[in-house]
Amino acid sequence: MQTIFIENLKLNAIIGTLPHERIYPQELRFDLTIFCDADKASFSDDLHDAVDYSAVEAAVAKCVENSSFQLLEALCRKVGITVLAFDNIEMCRIKISKPAASALGALISYEAEFSRGKDS
Repeated sequence: MQTIFIENLKLNAIIGTLPHERIYPQELRFDLTIFCDADKASFSDDLHDAVDYSAVEAAVAKCVENSSFQLLEALCRKVGITVLAFDNIEMCRIKISKPAASALGALISYEAEFSRGKDS
């Protein structure tokens, strides 16, 4: 099993439970750890045998920017399902950070793992 990292992906979404959070999109940061079998791609050097991380990134962006969740937990599950829709991906870890969440300046994050069969 090999690993692909997509880190510090900045996307905007309607997320939160407070009234102003339901009106204005806010920036979220995503770190994706993608577990896949890349053996065939490592021999063939052919994108068709690999995980197209540009396509994964675009699918996550579309999923997030068209969403409207109250909880990071629910958004994270939606992103996990989106990532697992790609054929060569067996498991993924999604971390979402919400920079504007803390009144005291802390970085609030949520992380979860999803695997094919269980969460897809």
